[in-house]
Amino acid sequence: MLENLSDSPLSLLVPLCVITLVFITRRVALSLLCGILLGGILLFYNKPLEILIYVYKNLSSIFYTIEDSKISINFSNIYVFGFLVILGVLSQMILYSGAVNAFVSWAHKRVNSAQGSEFIAFIAGIVIFIDDYFNALTVGQISKSLNDANKSSRERLAYIIDSTSAPVCILMPISSWGAYIIGVMDKNIPKDFGDSLFLLTNSIWSNYYAWFALFCVFLTIIWQVNLPSMQKNVNIGVNDVIQKANINDKISSIWLLIIPILVLIISISSMLFYSGYVESSEPTLMNILANTNPAFSLFYGGLLTLIVSFVISYKHLKYSYYMPIVKAGFLGMLPAIIILILAWAIGPVIRDDMQTGIYLANISKDLFSSNTTVFIPIVLFVIAAFIAFCTGTSWGTFAILIPIGVEVVVQNGGNLTLCLSAILAGAVFGDHSSPISDTTILSATGAGCSVQSHFITQLPYVASVALVSLISFIIASFVDSVLLGYVIGLILLIGLFYFYKIKVSKPLRF
Repeated sequence: MLENLSDSPLSLLVPLCVITLVFITRRVALSLLCGILLGGILLFYNKPLEILIYVYKNLSSIFYTIEDSKISINFSNIYVFGFLVILGVLSQMILYSGAVNAFVSWAHKRVNSAQGSEFIAFIAGIVIFIDDYFNALTVGQISKSLNDANKSSRERLAYIIDSTSAPVCILMPISSWGAYIIGVMDKNIPKDFGDSLFLLTNSIWSNYYAWFALFCVFLTIIWQVNLPSMQKNVNIGVNDVIQKANINDKISSIWLLIIPILVLIISISSMLFYSGYVESSEPTLMNILANTNPAFSLFYGGLLTLIVSFVISYKHLKYSYYMPIVKAGFLGMLPAIIILILAWAIGPVIRDDMQTGIYLANISKDLFSSNTTVFIPIVLFVIAAFIAFCTGTSWGTFAILIPIGVEVVVQNGGNLTLCLSAILAGAVFGDHSSPISDTTILSATGAGCSVQSHFITQLPYVASVALVSLISFIIASFVDSVLLGYVIGLILLIGLFYFYKIKVSKPLRF
């Protein structure tokens, strides 16, 4: 069995293998399974049986763990899977009731362009900032029907959802993300550097990637920028659903769609605050947000919404519809559930067994020791992006890299606020663009397209934003001017996306 992988380049093998296979095969589930298997081979290369046991344990740990002969059920993950099934059934119930066609008929009179429908999704994504899971899945339910009616692809919708999920949450201290980051900072930042909430709030203004990501969604919508990957992948895996919606000419009431969405937002928001209040020793807002249980809130809020939706629409549903509704709802979410299981299963392989994050963090320490302080934010951004991209988690990257970044600033000097911004920005980019990130998976699920097509289509957009963000961090570090970083960055982004518009972009073909 191999040991001390945190000191070996072999720790990069699993994530790099997964990412390479995703590009080659375009099958995320297969790539993730191969990654878990490769992790087992690296650890138990001379014990074939141990490899199979290792793969089984990682997959089964998503549902239960055994410690001291006691079985512990992982209710948090099961709640998320349950919510996805509920969401699938809810979508089919709304479709079969005729509410979707009623909404499309209503929307056509008011919003009759892809640009208009995408702006609605964009605004909804910004407004729903409490939690990234909540954001990704709810905005999709709000926007899918309108986007389909106005000939905007599900991949474009997934890009909008993903770009208004983590990037928005990281800009809002009053969110589950803000509470978590403050908790990490409280344990690692010396008191003489200031209050953690104050530092997080200050870091927002130099978080170039988050702001630029939102700005580029705006440019993509207003200029209808479709890069080659977006042109080649249009509604992959969802054509049958769209055709079914068009064939079904039943029109009922738009309220059968609006009421469930409102109930979904209100019930999940209420459950989030309730779960946080119950678990908080002191019922302050930040404590409540730090202790929310998103999985619990999503499941029970979704279950309440499903019940309400059934009550208000049962007059419009024939008995023969019930089985197809449940079957289509479950089967529609099954691919996302399988990918999510594998993504969560590979997390401990990369994080704990391969120790990829620790290896990359150790590299960053060596880089810092041989460079001046102006390079610190730049290196932190790159390292954070790579860790999050390889591990699929921004929160894990925060936990690994914030203590290192703080220590480096304490020892060598430098701008702590800019360094924190670089870590947060890089981690959000890596998470945003990673094919094994749960937010990538859930954004595709919310939009109703395949994870593969979402990952492939959004990568050129977010990579462009990341490159410009890196340039802005370089400017801010060397010139000591955050404002100049924004000025140069915005000029570059506008110029780049205008070039995309006139030279690269083409209308989508359905």
